[in-house]
Amino acid sequence: MRMLLNRNFVLSVISCLVVLLSGSFVSESFAREIFNNVSVSEAKYMMSKQNNNKVDLVLDVRTGDEYARSHIKDAVLIPIMILTEKMHEIKTGQSILVYCHNGKRSKIACKLLTSRGHKHVFNMLGGIESWIEKNYEVVE
Repeated sequence: MRMLLNRNFVLSVISCLVVLLSGSFVSESFAREIFNNVSVSEAKYMMSKQNNNKVDLVLDVRTGDEYARSHIKDAVLIPIMILTEKMHEIKTGQSILVYCHNGKRSKIACKLLTSRGHKHVFNMLGGIESWIEKNYEVVE
């Protein structure tokens, strides 16, 4: 009887661990799929006339000083530090391309945007640093 109780206890613990671990894996994969990561080449194509300018908003989440030094033409500046406060200025349903210096802040911004109901959100990997390395046009 005692052995049976121990076996049931062990099976219960294992079952709980499986459920907990599978839940965390599902959450991670779901979080990865909420927004899309795109290369700078893909981002440039998304904004091009060839692609009928499928991006409604190019969002720069860097600081004002960084934006003043160089930014992508027609990009709107909303620094990551005040994005939550300015979220009401971004229309839902828009296709949003987000970038920063190297991709870290833009990833956070994309998570924030998708958590607030935005569905067409794209994170530009490598940020403006990679954009400039490709010799794509910037406003200085």
